[in-house]
Amino acid sequence: MRALNRIGRATLTIGAAAALVVGLSTSNAQAATGTFFYTRADNGHETTLNVPTPNGKCIAVSGGARDAHNDTDTDATMYTNSNCTVFAGFVGSRNFETFSAPFPTFVKFG
Repeated sequence: MRALNRIGRATLTIGAAAALVVGLSTSNAQAATGTFFYTRADNGHETTLNVPTPNGKCIAVSGGARDAHNDTDTDATMYTNSNCTVFAGFVGSRNFETFSAPFPTFVKFG
């Protein structure tokens, strides 16, 4: 009987560990895909960000964004600081937004 209890506990522990690994790898695997481009506030040139990019990662928007075209499958939140804590705007998936000073200099997807 003890042997069966040990097997049951071992199976439960292994199953829980597998579920945790699957859950972690799924959340880390999500990334914005498509094209995100913006017009630089400093020089007016159109610039494309490298995507796919992991959701939740704070990415620099060089020169600041005067406007942004989010042709990715994920919403984008714009910020004015490198910690992505000072909100500057929101660009929904497959949408376009125009910004005013202070222009966003960072973006986070997801």
